[in-house]
Amino acid sequence: MASTRCTNVVHRPSPVLLLAPRVLPQRHCPVHARHSLAGKIKHSLDFNKKGRLQVIDKLYRQPSREKLESVLADNFKMGEDGYSRKFTKADYINLTCGTVLPAIPDFNWGHACSGDVDDDGFCIVTVQATGHHTGAPLAMPGLDSLPPSGRHFCLAEEVQKVKVVGDKVTEIQVLPNKGAGPRALYAALGGKLPSQAASAAAAAAAAPPLP
Repeated sequence: MASTRCTNVVHRPSPVLLLAPRVLPQRHCPVHARHSLAGKIKHSLDFNKKGRLQVIDKLYRQPSREKLESVLADNFKMGEDGYSRKFTKADYINLTCGTVLPAIPDFNWGHACSGDVDDDGFCIVTVQATGHHTGAPLAMPGLDSLPPSGRHFCLAEEVQKVKVVGDKVTEIQVLPNKGAGPRALYAALGGKLPSQAASAAAAAAAAPPLP
């Protein structure tokens, strides 16, 4: 009679195939163009980047009348969707140094920028305004004056397109963001805003798109 032997069968797991992670297409902010190889080469050979970053830093870091007079070109203009006209160097300086800084002495722009220039000639800068209302009353054009309250504010991030020529800023284009800008600042400090419909025409004609 034939004997039956039990054979121990060892089951070894099949080799695991390690797959390389799938690289998804990079998603850009709508204001950023998708850079081709030629664009990347152009940026790598951009020897003016350091200088542009210094100009942008001067524009946003601890703003003062002296700094703005120096960094803004005489033909500077600034615009934002929803506003009927461009604003000048004098408009920018008067609002920043005549309205905002007296009311908010520690007003500051947090800002971030790669220094790269897009095909339209602009750098993309992400900014965020912060500060405390500890100074003079805040008197925004077309709005009731707000007495100092000591309130701290930190507005939403906002994208600004900045054109730098040499050592000067010649143009800023603001991409609107509901949580940033003059109306958001006014509301953050306790101001009651009129309805958008009632104030849109007056605001578009009178209030510069700052801060």
